[in-house]
Amino acid sequence: MAMDRQESIPPDKANSVTHNDAERWLAAIVESSDDAIIGKSLDGIITSWNSGAQRIFGYSADEVIGKPITILVPQNLWHEETEILGRLRSGERIDHFDTTRIRKDGSTIETSLTISPIRDATGGITGVSKIARDVTEYKKLLAREAASHAAMLAERKFRELIENAPDAILQVDSMGLVVLANRTAELVFGYSRDELIGMSVDALVPETARSRHPAHRKGFEAAGESRPMGMGLDLLAVRKDGTEFPVEISLSPNRTEGSIHITAVIRDVTERKRAEQQIHSLEQSYTAELEARHKEAERLNQMKSEFIASMSHELRTPLHTIIGFAELLGEEGVGLLNEKQRRFVHHIQTDSEHLLGLINDVLDLSRIEAGGLVVRTETLSLQTAITEAVNAIHPQANGKQVEVREERIPNTSVVADPLRVRQILYNLLSNGVKFTDPGGEVVVTATVEEDFVQITVADTGLGISSEECGRIFDKFYQVGYTTTGVRQGAGLGLTICKQLVEIQCGRIWVESQPGQGSRFHFTLPALPNVTRITDPPAADR
Repeated sequence: MAMDRQESIPPDKANSVTHNDAERWLAAIVESSDDAIIGKSLDGIITSWNSGAQRIFGYSADEVIGKPITILVPQNLWHEETEILGRLRSGERIDHFDTTRIRKDGSTIETSLTISPIRDATGGITGVSKIARDVTEYKKLLAREAASHAAMLAERKFRELIENAPDAILQVDSMGLVVLANRTAELVFGYSRDELIGMSVDALVPETARSRHPAHRKGFEAAGESRPMGMGLDLLAVRKDGTEFPVEISLSPNRTEGSIHITAVIRDVTERKRAEQQIHSLEQSYTAELEARHKEAERLNQMKSEFIASMSHELRTPLHTIIGFAELLGEEGVGLLNEKQRRFVHHIQTDSEHLLGLINDVLDLSRIEAGGLVVRTETLSLQTAITEAVNAIHPQANGKQVEVREERIPNTSVVADPLRVRQILYNLLSNGVKFTDPGGEVVVTATVEEDFVQITVADTGLGISSEECGRIFDKFYQVGYTTTGVRQGAGLGLTICKQLVEIQCGRIWVESQPGQGSRFHFTLPALPNVTRITDPPAADR
């Protein structure tokens, strides 16, 4: 019937009705769309606005028509609109462009845009049609699905991690029954998983401790804190075949469906215990061997010191005789000597005294190392000790034309052995003279600190390299050639000085550089509350 009425309308009127109807249908479709359908000019001004746009963005048509499209665009995304308009002016269509837009209330929404150029009858681009779909919930759904998938993967990886962990992992319920066991637990205990699930965990405890284990479990549940089990104790577990083996266990409580489950991580430490035992046995053997070697070294060192002391005594006796007879011959009391004989007697006496000095050094060192050197400390005038040593070295220094003097000696006392202090000073002064060229000088100075006195013997001699400074107090070490081009002594003088200083609670060190002389410093304990005078009064100068 409808078709009959349409056919009765003249053709020109029928075409007019059809065209009007099409426009109304199109307008109805646009207006009823759930998507925002927006028209805008090529310069971004909104020209049309459907009800879907009002629903999505919150603006009515009257509020936005004639306004720039950027009222819907976050400021940090304005560049998108510029790029979109540029592409549309070139005739390009943009499909499914995902971006963020702003509602009237300031909230943001996720949108998917389809944007097309609008052409006139001649094909020219006159405007832009934009379809905006609210995909906020869709994006949230995708995010939830992604999170769910990630959680599923994480859970799978976690299960794989637990399953393939190097330690046995068991989860036990409040009744002490195993509810979870990994693959390593099967290997460690020898049970299948089906056998472990539902088994009382007490069955994995050695029989000697099994009766006490339930009380320990209950105590741990009540404490509710993760901790190692049996701290400080050697724990044992038992396999299906009844064999016991050492373990380390870490316990963690977790609440599951209203009850406390305990997760136990159990490590078989059989190999580690075996290795520790082997190391302990080796350490005991090594310690015993070291002690035996140490005792043997002490015995041999004692024998060496006793031998050196004995030999030194045996050598000194004839040397004293030789020196005595040489002195008698030199006095010419039994007859006059010619010049050649006097020279021979002088050489005999000088070399014998030199050899006696070396033997005395060896004897002193052996006594020190054997603990047989007796030090008798007393209150000693520092000025007196230094003056005596300087006077004793004068003949040697005068023969070499080296000046030896003392400067700024405090009027104070030290607690020391007078004989050993003079020996230290004489050795240091003698070294200074030996290594100083004619015309040079050796100077002794001293300063008083809080509880000790520091004495310095400085020379203008050859000097010592930094490498040799670190070894100069070693036994038998000789710095180098003297100013005469030969080595003198056995390299024991400074070693003895170091030992004698340290025995008297002091310390000794050297400061030197090649060509700039040397400064040997040593300290001795000072008397408390002594007067410290570093310079003599003006009247005495």
